[in-house]
Amino acid sequence: MKMSILCCLAPWALVLAAFSGGAHVPPTSGLIRPGEGVPGVDLGSKFSSFEAIFPKHDELDEDYTYPECGRVYHWLDLDKRANGVYAYLKNDEIYLLSVQTPRFALANGIAIEASEKRVKAAYPGGRGYVLLGSASVAVGGRDLRYWVDKKKGVAFEFSWYEKKKQRFVSAIDVFRRGSNYFPKGCISPPQQWQELKGRR
Repeated sequence: MKMSILCCLAPWALVLAAFSGGAHVPPTSGLIRPGEGVPGVDLGSKFSSFEAIFPKHDELDEDYTYPECGRVYHWLDLDKRANGVYAYLKNDEIYLLSVQTPRFALANGIAIEASEKRVKAAYPGGRGYVLLGSASVAVGGRDLRYWVDKKKGVAFEFSWYEKKKQRFVSAIDVFRRGSNYFPKGCISPPQQWQELKGRR
């Protein structure tokens, strides 16, 4: 679920949630590490490690389990008014992390809202994909596109911005180097995962 979640929250709910979780607060900044993890959380970690770094917002964060994809936990970044961080787990181990907040960036400076051109220049070994059937108002009305660098263990999701007539990064995903990547951990019909062969 995208930014529409935050738009529906009453101001008092945001304030209360921002101060929940005791004295623990998430890192205010830090580096996304391709193939490894995000500040404070590594791939392969248990959910308890994620929860220790990203304190739960009761009644606001989302926690679902899907038979084909495993468990997904969505931590909302209320401070940044952003989608936050998604953790995807199987057998209580994190196998995919999706950063959808400006709180964190890659070592080369690439973060949310970076241009498609900049990402492709920084990761020339990547390959392009499209998630057919993913178009919605929340992502600009066009199917989501991706740039996946399997060797480095990082993938970029691009949403369409109608006002600027181009795509920008809406998510930076971290997965194990050399493993197969799929958005949200797996593809659910009727959506289809298709490589954009010959297009870079």
